Amino acid sequence: SLKRKELRQHANDGLINHVRLMLQYILSFVSQLSNYIPRTEFTGMMQKVGNDITEVRSGLAEKFVMVVGKLTGLERRIEGLESSGGGDGRNRNEVQELKSKLRDLTTESSNLRERNMSLEREVRDKISIIDRLRSRMDQMDESLALNTVKLTDLESQRGPRAQQVIHSYNGTLLWKIESYQRKRQDAINGVKTALYSPPFYSAQYGYKMCAKIYMNGDGFGKGSHLSLFFVVMRGDFDALQTWPFQKKITMMLLDQGNGDHMIDAFNSDPQSSSFQRPKSDMNIASGSPLFMPLDSLNNRQYIKDDVLFIKIIVD
Repeated sequence: SLKRKELRQHANDGLINHVRLMLQYILSFVSQLSNYIPRTEFTGMMQKVGNDITEVRSGLAEKFVMVVGKLTGLERRIEGLESSGGGDGRNRNEVQELKSKLRDLTTESSNLRERNMSLEREVRDKISIIDRLRSRMDQMDESLALNTVKLTDLESQRGPRAQQVIHSYNGTLLWKIESYQRKRQDAINGVKTALYSPPFYSAQYGYKMCAKIYMNGDGFGKGSHLSLFFVVMRGDFDALQTWPFQKKITMMLLDQGNGDHMIDAFNSDPQSSSFQRPKSDMNIASGSPLFMPLDSLNNRQYIKDDVLFIKIIVD
């Protein structure tokens, strides 16, 4: 009946609103958390810790070399005095005095060696802590990006943006990335290193996919290239699809002037975990860390009015 349909629609709308509110809360929480230790400040802190450790180690090493040099010099003087016949009282006293200094320097050398070993252990512990913190921040970045994709997906289903966010169901994504300069600077500063596109589909009830871009590069391309990747996402109709995913993927950075696009194409690898049926929200991204040299972006009209376009074709 009409009333039952209206009740079902009301329940669905309520669920979508609830999930949207939850996602917005999560995004807000992660954003607030990142404000306590911004990525740039975190990186600076870790760099300072590394510099301090290097300085202390260098100081210890220099002191150790100096002590060893003094030890060697004293040993030679003692040997010289003893071999020249240290029979008279003055020489005997000097030998005893030098041997006393030698014992003191030997003790100091042993203490320095222990301090150095202790520092090495501390360095290993600090490096382990830094690596764990960096890994947690990377996970937070990934989680934030994934929740942004989910929120975009939900907002496309209702509300004012429903008319603006239109999913593609023909295996083609046209992704408009605005505010390029700001997003590139965010990537350089480590604020937001990766961006995800809205989802797109191979067919109305087909594979769910998206693109992932690193504005300042990733892996081998970090700091030198634009890195572009393709991602298979978990979809509502995965049970009806053929697995592993076997398609040709064409990735393009569009030239907004004369159509001289940057193109990279590859066939999905059926052995790769990137193309198996997803067990989580997204598979591991697959693509090109060296997609486009950053210093070549301005050679043509890849960026125009602070906007660039990415196109992905799956067939």
